[in-house]
Amino acid sequence: MSDDERVAFQQAVAQERAARSENVAAAAQTAARLRSEAELSRQTMTLLKNARVAAGVSLSEMEARTGMQKSALSRLENNAAPNPTLATLQRYAVAVGKRLTLGFEDAQRI
Repeated sequence: MSDDERVAFQQAVAQERAARSENVAAAAQTAARLRSEAELSRQTMTLLKNARVAAGVSLSEMEARTGMQKSALSRLENNAAPNPTLATLQRYAVAVGKRLTLGFEDAQRI
């Protein structure tokens, strides 16, 4: 390796090391956001499950009302990080006599 190549290599290594802390920080922020989003999904499904139970609707009845398999419904209700689509939330809500509404609020800048 020539002196110029060695200097270029050392500079590249230094740049990579300098960027490492930024990358770790960005990954930590992304992980926190994803955990927050998963928690919101979990809370939403908990509310819907509670509405189903309060209405006295079994998973078998939910299967008939939504067209979704009982196993899929159970996974939605019991998964620590469910990821339902809006259409799924709508179908589930209607099946337990609820209406899905959405809103927006100012987000914190990351």
